[in-house]
Amino acid sequence: MAVFDMNNFIIDRVLRGMMLSQADDTVLWSVNQITNPALNCSTETQDAVDMLGTPVATFDRAKTVEFSGENALFDLGLYAAQAGTTKEIATAEKKITAPIFEEIEVTDPSAKITLKFTPLAQIKEIHVLNGDSTLGTRFSNGAEANETSFVHTASSKEITLPTAGVKKGDIIFVHYDYESEAAVAVSNSAQNFPTAGKFIMEVLGYDVCDQTTKVHAYLVMENAKLKGDYDLNFTTEGTHPLSIACNQAYCSKDRRLVRLVIPKED
Repeated sequence: MAVFDMNNFIIDRVLRGMMLSQADDTVLWSVNQITNPALNCSTETQDAVDMLGTPVATFDRAKTVEFSGENALFDLGLYAAQAGTTKEIATAEKKITAPIFEEIEVTDPSAKITLKFTPLAQIKEIHVLNGDSTLGTRFSNGAEANETSFVHTASSKEITLPTAGVKKGDIIFVHYDYESEAAVAVSNSAQNFPTAGKFIMEVLGYDVCDQTTKVHAYLVMENAKLKGDYDLNFTTEGTHPLSIACNQAYCSKDRRLVRLVIPKED
């Protein structure tokens, strides 16, 4: 078999990145929309100086490697990993408490309105929305419906509207919590932090001398730690940033930080 060698590698794009457990190589989290990937390597040095403070020699002391990038889409698995936890998935047996801002159009002020879900607790207030969707007149829950109060009882989906201040076509705004068996959730708790693992990134590219054959390069960090620091912009154009510190595999013979592997696949 001919020797496979490569120097110049044309990068097309990053296909995916995943963090594996250091214990059994199972997937902890993965992303496949990585943009602006960058690998930063720096060296800590120490200068030897003479009596005048003039450097006469520089000694290398330590290396640091960090990978950074952005996922083009907000990724709940990555978000959970950055919080040091896992994504919760609701089931019929394990429901998730969810909030809702519900808007209901009044078709008959003398009739009851029906909520989409059953609230966990008695609703304390409702509002009539203004034309610009801001909160307007507020009504509180009471023993009976009158000009200033509505009626809602615990475990009920129905609300009896006030006797005044609400007309046909008005939009009633109601906020409450309910239990859902079709939901996901991620909690960021003060005592939880990201877990270290083995990070592998797959890069698609080509040999500069053969641009007809795809080549997959793999960047491997055997002792990687996802950072819990991030700034999220909740906009359509916003991306999901991630940063990974690469520590040396301390118990290995060569104390490897990062390894780039480009195998021939055909």
